[in-house]
Amino acid sequence: MPVLPRNLADEPLAKTLPVALLLHLLLIGGVGFIPGINPQAYLSPVLDITLVQTHSEKAPDEVDFIAQANQQASGNSDQKNRPTSPLSSLLPNEAEGDSPVQTEASMTEAVPKLQPQILTTKGETFKRVDKSPEQPEEEQPEIAPERSDATQEIAQLLAEVDEQEARYARRPRIHFIDAVSAKSAVEAEYIDAWVKKIERVGNINFPEEAVRRQLSGKLILNATLDHQGRIVDTQISVSSGYDVLDKAALRIVTLAGPYPPLPDDIRRKWDQLNITRTWLFHSGTLDTQ
Repeated sequence: MPVLPRNLADEPLAKTLPVALLLHLLLIGGVGFIPGINPQAYLSPVLDITLVQTHSEKAPDEVDFIAQANQQASGNSDQKNRPTSPLSSLLPNEAEGDSPVQTEASMTEAVPKLQPQILTTKGETFKRVDKSPEQPEEEQPEIAPERSDATQEIAQLLAEVDEQEARYARRPRIHFIDAVSAKSAVEAEYIDAWVKKIERVGNINFPEEAVRRQLSGKLILNATLDHQGRIVDTQISVSSGYDVLDKAALRIVTLAGPYPPLPDDIRRKWDQLNITRTWLFHSGTLDTQ
C-alpha cells in the first residue's frame, strides 16, 4: 500500500505553538509598561509629627505643624520654621548638606598605620639575664642600749620611790620630846613621872663595876613608847665613852617598864612617843636632864 505524505498544518502542535509564543511576548514586554500605575501609591502614608518643648492651653487657629501638644507660634521670622531643640541630638543627622559624608575609607586614611617593629640583637643571642636582687625587708630599728638602760633605771627609781612612800605611809606617827622642846601640861606631867621612875630604878640598879672603878660619864638616850607605854625601841645617840655605862642605861630603861599608857591628848595625834634625855652617872648616882 502506498504511503500518503503528512500535512504539518493539520498537527495540533503546529496550531498552538504560535499562540503560546504570542502570549509570552505580551507578558514579558507589557508588565513594566502598563500606563497609569504609580509605584508610590502602594506605599503606606507617613505622618510627620514635630515634638515641641513647651505647650499652651489654647490651641492655635492656624496649624503649621503637627505636634504632641498645643503651642502658639512666636518669633520675628515670616517663614514657617520647624521648632528645634537647643541641644543637639545624640544620633547623627543623615540629611544631605555641604559637608561630605565621611566614608570608611577616609576614616581609615586618617588613622596612621602602625608598622611592626623588629628588634634585632648582635652578639650572643641566648644570654642569661640575672633577676634583679630582691629588696631586703626593712628591719625594725633596735632600741639603743643607752635608751634601754635609762628606761630601766627610771623604772627602778620609780619603784624605789613607791616603796618609800608605802613605807612612810605605814610608819607610825611619832611625837619627839627632848629637854628643850616646848611641852603642853599633859606632856610635861607624863615626862616628869617617866623621869622619876627612871632615876629611882637606875639608882637601885646602878652598875657595881662603875662604882668599883669610880666611873663617871654622860650619855644621850632615846626611848620610844607605844600607846600602852611599852618600850618599842631604845638607842644611844651619844655614847659616854664607857661601854659599862652605855649598857647600864639601856638595861635600866628596860627594867623600869612598862610605863603608864600615853594620855588621850597624845594618842589622838600620835601613835608613839619618843623621849630623848641626857643621863649622868656620877659617884654612884644617876641623874637625867
